[in-house]
Amino acid sequence: MSFIALVLMFMGKKINLSDRIIIREALNQNTMGGLVKLIKGIFVFTICFQTIGAILLSIRFIPQYGVRLGIYYSIFHSISAFCNAGVDILGNNSFINYSHDYYINIVLMILIIIGGLGFTVWNDIFRAINLAIKRKFSPIRIWRELSIHTKLVLITTIILLILGAILTFGFEKNNVNLGKDDTIGQRILKSCFYSTTLRTAGFTTINTKVLTTATKFISIIFMFIGGSPASTAGGIKNITVAIILLMVASFVKGNNETVVFKRKIPFRIIKRAIAIFSISICIVLVAIILLIITENLYMEQRYNMIAENINFIDIVYEVFSSFGAAGLTLDTTKKLSVLGRIIIMILMFIGRLGPITISIALFNKNNKNKHINYPECDILVG
Repeated sequence: MSFIALVLMFMGKKINLSDRIIIREALNQNTMGGLVKLIKGIFVFTICFQTIGAILLSIRFIPQYGVRLGIYYSIFHSISAFCNAGVDILGNNSFINYSHDYYINIVLMILIIIGGLGFTVWNDIFRAINLAIKRKFSPIRIWRELSIHTKLVLITTIILLILGAILTFGFEKNNVNLGKDDTIGQRILKSCFYSTTLRTAGFTTINTKVLTTATKFISIIFMFIGGSPASTAGGIKNITVAIILLMVASFVKGNNETVVFKRKIPFRIIKRAIAIFSISICIVLVAIILLIITENLYMEQRYNMIAENINFIDIVYEVFSSFGAAGLTLDTTKKLSVLGRIIIMILMFIGRLGPITISIALFNKNNKNKHINYPECDILVG
């Protein structure tokens, strides 16, 4: 949507109100002010970091693949990593052959995290650094200058990355993915990379086909969460989950308001977070049920057997990976029927645009009843 808006601006076309609403939702912004400036900033920011990433990757790829192919691989994978696209052209093994290469792993992880943090966050970080430089520079001053949104994104991102790495390391320590021949440093590197790629980056340095059930389960959760708002990552976004958890915590404590960093979170934002979570859960549940039905019918008609060879957890993994635009697979997709693959494609489309964006585009018509206030009623819950 940002690219389309940028093309329209270069063509001298005006962006009307309905387009601005869709762009606002696609970029997870609360207001429509400054959208054009934000889109221009996104373009410059993206080009700069993707160029730097391509240069860094070329240091390793050019000696290995030659100048022409090395530059091509560097540019392609820099863009793919930054955009959390999940596409590589290294063959069936993705980056497994580079699982012990600290340089490649670190460069790719940095690109994935930069793209997954969100353009709004980086804009705020640069603003805070500039303000701190003009005054007395210190990390504490930079932190104080950051917005509540940026602080929440950074904290949740760090927690998810560390937690994902620890859980992956723990669940895979006796599996072939973290082999006996690997050093402790190499095992940690693989765990960190897999935790990072669960932010919907799609690259992998471990064999996902032989993941333990526990790792598959935590992967499903992390892929569903995804990255940050206004970023290249998919998922329902970490801020959505953070707001819901903060709301639950305030309810348990008996507080009437949801507070973070001594600031009250408006109810409209809480309502939006609940809507995103609820709609997304409904979509993936429907997709799982449809896939179970279509694949059992497909196997029964073609092979006269029930699809027992397609594990339930594998179907769930594929569904959440598709919805979160993660790009990870357990090699189940190629076994699906035509209907199953169509369901996966629809999921990827809905997940990447966002359930709220699609809902607004389809159903946000002139609602005559939206300004009517009805009397309240009491309903028993729980």
